[in-house]
Amino acid sequence: MTPPAAWSGRRPVRALLFDYGLTLVTLARPDDALLKAHEAVARLLRAAGAGPVPPAATLLLEVHDRVEAAASRHQASGRLEEIDAVAEERMAFQALGLRLSDELLDAATALVQRAWWEGVTIPPGTIDTLRELRRRGLRVGLCSNAPYRPRSLHAQLAHLGLAGLFDGVTFSSEIGWRKPSPRIFAAALDSLGAEAGWTAMVGDRRREDVAGARAAGLATIRVREHGDDPGPDDADAVIDRLSDLTELLFPPQDGDGRGSVDGDDTSRRSPTSWQEP
Repeated sequence: MTPPAAWSGRRPVRALLFDYGLTLVTLARPDDALLKAHEAVARLLRAAGAGPVPPAATLLLEVHDRVEAAASRHQASGRLEEIDAVAEERMAFQALGLRLSDELLDAATALVQRAWWEGVTIPPGTIDTLRELRRRGLRVGLCSNAPYRPRSLHAQLAHLGLAGLFDGVTFSSEIGWRKPSPRIFAAALDSLGAEAGWTAMVGDRRREDVAGARAAGLATIRVREHGDDPGPDDADAVIDRLSDLTELLFPPQDGDGRGSVDGDDTSRRSPTSWQEP
């Protein structure tokens, strides 16, 4: 854990914005679940009379994987506007000769996005850390680049037991702009009810989470639990695990290396101030 070089000269941190993937959760492609989901999609489309429906494996390759590839290319391009994943899905189905109503497309997408729940893992200590930070009086929000349907993304948070741990949630698909755009940080701060000068961004990426947040006036904390993103510039603080965050923001006060306990006055103290970047 690497703390800031100095902790004075900046207003205390009262709120935190967290990245999602590779910061709070790990993601692995759930191949079996995705194939089963596309079998369900094929049945749904046949029942709706959408046209000659190809096998599930073809739907997986020509719709899901085509949209994933488009999203990856868009991310690699560095463009700040978010890709329209719904339009990409619609075009992929049309390329197979399938024209779906909005309702049918929404139902098919929901089946596939639920399959991705099986590929998401929350590392040990993450939920406890979020709860502890809120217990200590911090406002906690989510600010994530995610081009998929907001309803499916919020449903994933609820499924994982994370939804109730945030005071505000902002996905790029809701805003139309990706990190490091200042627009998504402004929207996330507004959702959280926080000011940039009182807030720190916690994430794994130097460009999106560190440089973007710093340009928007936030303090920055980089987590390298899932990988060490290379680059010349770094965050105000670097931690090896998300669970290190509580000690970073609330250093032990009792002189014996332990943090404060329930009922102790130090449990509600403000985090140490950050240096102005």
